[in-house]
Amino acid sequence: MQAELILARGRIRTLGRAGLKAQSHLAIAGGKVIACGGVEVMKLRGPRTRVTDLKGSAVLPGFNDAHAHVVYYGLTRFAADLTAARGIDDILDRLAAHGRKLKPGEWQQGMGYRTDELTERRQPHRTELDRVTGGRPAFIDERGGHSRVANSAALAVAGITSETPNPHGGRIGRDLNGSPNGLLLESAMRLVADVQPAPSLQRRIDGVLQAQELLVSRGITSVGAAVNRGFADDLRAYERLACDGRLKVRVNEFLSWELLEAATQLGLRRGFGGELLRAGPIKVFVDGGAERVATRNGGGVWRTTPEELLELVGRATAAGLQVAAHAIGDAAIEAMCDAVEAAGGEGMRHRVEHCTICPPDLQERLAKLGMVAVMQPVAARFGRVASTIFFPVRDRTHLAPHRGLLRAGVAVAFSSDLPVSPDPNPWPGIRVAVDDQVSGISLLAALRAYTSGGAYASFEENVKGTLEPGMLADLQVYRGDPLEAEGVMWEELRPRAVLLGGVKVFGTV
Repeated sequence: MQAELILARGRIRTLGRAGLKAQSHLAIAGGKVIACGGVEVMKLRGPRTRVTDLKGSAVLPGFNDAHAHVVYYGLTRFAADLTAARGIDDILDRLAAHGRKLKPGEWQQGMGYRTDELTERRQPHRTELDRVTGGRPAFIDERGGHSRVANSAALAVAGITSETPNPHGGRIGRDLNGSPNGLLLESAMRLVADVQPAPSLQRRIDGVLQAQELLVSRGITSVGAAVNRGFADDLRAYERLACDGRLKVRVNEFLSWELLEAATQLGLRRGFGGELLRAGPIKVFVDGGAERVATRNGGGVWRTTPEELLELVGRATAAGLQVAAHAIGDAAIEAMCDAVEAAGGEGMRHRVEHCTICPPDLQERLAKLGMVAVMQPVAARFGRVASTIFFPVRDRTHLAPHRGLLRAGVAVAFSSDLPVSPDPNPWPGIRVAVDDQVSGISLLAALRAYTSGGAYASFEENVKGTLEPGMLADLQVYRGDPLEAEGVMWEELRPRAVLLGGVKVFGTV
């Protein structure tokens, strides 16, 4: 077979059997790698072969961000940007400016602030939002995705009053007199979200296009598209883009637990779809975020109780569907292990998303049950600081145990959790995972967690994740060799080009 494209005189690391050992030449045909080695690869050159002289530039497999809220991030691009807001007045000023661009009757959204970055160290009150939003329903999201604040108009549309009880797995913030103050935690966010007008299919498509532009610019060629709600239109948006030839990343689209029954009736199974777009795991929230994670010492919030999880995982396993469970605390991880064991789901690669407080006994159970830990290494850096606030002393030792999980034999995949991390660039996470003095891992292990680890999590390790012959030619090219150069600022690393199936989707080769 003759090559369609040969990348020559580079520093090509397949991350396969050769590990970090660099090869100089890579040949591509039919969207796949057909050879990787030395100058002998040039024998595959034909009269129509394009040859690119890399002049020592490094080539790596494309990154696989195994857990990113792609549609959600895209939709926030049309909301007020509250990122890095320093105080409530700053939030209000941004909402006021954004509101002037909205149509009459259109809900206002804002996203990206963090309470711990505000000078007041508290959430805004609904009456403060009312000052700039008036009678327009408004709903703003904290960046972690586990709390929102609604103004009075939005609470009224949802029918939330002093008499409204807290929903299971959530809490309505209240003033001393019992009236709602606008804060909605965990599942309580749904009370307003479920009455909010759903974005149109075109708005979703436009959001995906904005998100994928960011993803490919960071060398990401595959993404696990996580969901917060059961929007079937997310999958349709990706499908429309794929049919139109505008989808530039491979998508493993999660389905919210509300869609389990529909997916079962349709006959969906793990791996349903093709090389560009697949229906992925059933997503369920087990515990909450930050101080609301479910721990063995009795703390936290159960968004899905252990009993409910047993039923859900059992139904999904029987239907041949993988489950991706948001489980941060050790009690939540233990409940997921119990559910997988009860369902006989050892071969299903059921996933624990985040897997933050995971002591050795749970590491061993995850390995025994063949489960996958999908983690955000950047969160480890935040977690080591925040643990003094949110987690008891006994839980801090086993925070983000990348090394322990790998040694136990657990498959680990890395991700950004975009937009919780507003920039999905994998390099800062790789740096944190390698430099972590408590649970650091090798550079090769970190790179594999961000490439073949994600492929394994979606049952695609035989088609992508490395640049060995026969694998999809999803790759990224860098100026020079960042793995060997001195003084490289990993946080600032960007690929000069990205190829999907051998076709350029970003930059210049």
